[in-house]
Amino acid sequence: MESRITRILLYGFGRMGLTHFAILNGIEHGLQFTILETNKKLVSLLKKNLPQVRFVTSSKELGTEPYDLTLITTPPFVHHALVAESLERGDRRVFVEKPFGGHSQVTAVPNADSNVYIGYVLRFNPCVQWVKEHIKPEEIVYAKGQYLSNTIEKKPKGWRNGAFSGVLNEMGSHIIDLLNFLVDLQGSRVVSAQTTSVVSDIDDIVDASLEDGRGRTIDLHFNWVAKDVRKPTFGLELGLKDGRTVTVDPQVIRIKQGDQEVERIAVTDLGAEVPYYLRGVDFTKQMEDLLGPAATLCTQEEALTVNRIINDILSV
Repeated sequence: MESRITRILLYGFGRMGLTHFAILNGIEHGLQFTILETNKKLVSLLKKNLPQVRFVTSSKELGTEPYDLTLITTPPFVHHALVAESLERGDRRVFVEKPFGGHSQVTAVPNADSNVYIGYVLRFNPCVQWVKEHIKPEEIVYAKGQYLSNTIEKKPKGWRNGAFSGVLNEMGSHIIDLLNFLVDLQGSRVVSAQTTSVVSDIDDIVDASLEDGRGRTIDLHFNWVAKDVRKPTFGLELGLKDGRTVTVDPQVIRIKQGDQEVERIAVTDLGAEVPYYLRGVDFTKQMEDLLGPAATLCTQEEALTVNRIINDILSV
């Protein structure tokens, strides 16, 4: 960006708002934060503990002067309105937590430009970054992606048991974004899909297959009621033209020729370092990119491709 980011606005101060605030504060000095949080009791407590931060409880208190950076970490059903509000005010860069507006948001926000980015943080995983650097999309002949967790043990409440949530929006969107990032899914179409409700009233398990118009298949499997999974994890498998198979998880890249493993690269081999560590290097690198060149962040256009695929899966 042409000038340094100093004035930052956060919509919402829940788990992700607090995470991003802490990281930004840890990697950059002199940032001026305004936080819009509608929970007045929480704001009263926060003002006592964070006297250097300006807290407001409504958009009317934000004024008309543009912010250098706006982060939207609210529930997804208000993303669209807040992005539009931020752009109308003239905010220079807008970051929206995933899932971007839920699967129903498949068109661009009016007056949106290239300075709207979406928080698909797995792009910043060192193993994913290695694949992005070393494997070209045209080398890939098929792809598989999965995300597993034991996240949902009882029926969720509120919006998390409705159309803006579900395993596909909450977890599957991460993997669809990764495959779009590494393989390019822009022209893909859904050829089959199955959704299962186990605990919630919406999708808890999703299986789907896509074709991308180049003869490649993309298979997806998401399950957030997997009782044998200790903590959330993702996995990718990429088949290459030369017969090699590349598998990726959060910690290791394995490359096989047939049944024989020919190379293994651990995340510790990649030596990723960050100035402030919270919830992994991925989150810090995401915020560094947001303050800097925004070279890796998911663009609004890419996020809308993810949303279209989610919407198509749920429409089968």
